[in-house]
Amino acid sequence: MKILTTEEAAKLLRTDVRTLQKRAQKGYYPSNVCGRDGRKYLFNEEKLLEFVFSNKKVA
Repeated sequence: MKILTTEEAAKLLRTDVRTLQKRAQKGYYPSNVCGRDGRKYLFNEEKLLEFVFSNKKVA
């Protein structure tokens, strides 16, 4: 299991850091994908990729 910072996750997904932060803040990612450490969001790389490439739709 590899833990990514917001910057690393944004680079992996080729998206803006702020977009990723806003989605995390609004609860777009399940708890097994994204968590907080103080003011920082951390992402589980394996679960993040599973979530992104799954066919699940999130409202």
